[in-house]
Amino acid sequence: MHIPDGFLNNNLAGGLLVGALGMLGYCFSKVFKAVTVFAGISAGNDGNTNTRFNSFGSSKGVDKYFQKLVIIALWVFAFQMFNIPVQSATSAHLIGGVFAAVLVGPFLGFITISFVLVIQSLFSDGGIMALGANIFNMAFIGSFASYYIYKILSRNYYIAILLACFFSVLIASLSCLVELGISGTISFTTAFKDMMKLHLAAAFLETIITLALLKTFKNLIGDINE
Repeated sequence: MHIPDGFLNNNLAGGLLVGALGMLGYCFSKVFKAVTVFAGISAGNDGNTNTRFNSFGSSKGVDKYFQKLVIIALWVFAFQMFNIPVQSATSAHLIGGVFAAVLVGPFLGFITISFVLVIQSLFSDGGIMALGANIFNMAFIGSFASYYIYKILSRNYYIAILLACFFSVLIASLSCLVELGISGTISFTTAFKDMMKLHLAAAFLETIITLALLKTFKNLIGDINE
């Protein structure tokens, strides 16, 4: 699903990159606002800033929280090591977006997956110029949008995770195919069967691993959704 450089036309790649950067800026602003609320930052009359940490208990609580974000990112790296080449397209693999978003919410989930994709692009796992497309497919669809599938159906936890995982993998792979088809890199109809068949199996595996990891990690991090 990682699109290499040279697979997309310049206009599409550039447009998606601008959109990805805009979305990252928006998500960073939301996270910054949430952190200041959690930290209880307020300016006094003398202009000094007083800090109290309500939800985390102390500044050490904030540090531990962000350390756990790094652990989540490392698990997403591990998720995406499952990689099967698709002859007529790119590759089939897990995403880890639902895992990240359910634990830390859609905004931090988007940032976490995007961070992973940026690091991977530096090591030729997905192109730098194609980074906007990969962020759209795997961070926006695979994490941000998938989170709201989970949220809408969250009264039935297991069904919510199942459908969110299937949405994240199948719709992200379909988006990848559309982008490659528009760019004339592949024939959409030729690649569709191979790509979707392999990602259907990947969606089952993503669901199982996501449920197992969420059971472990939710006890450590909690469910911070917004």
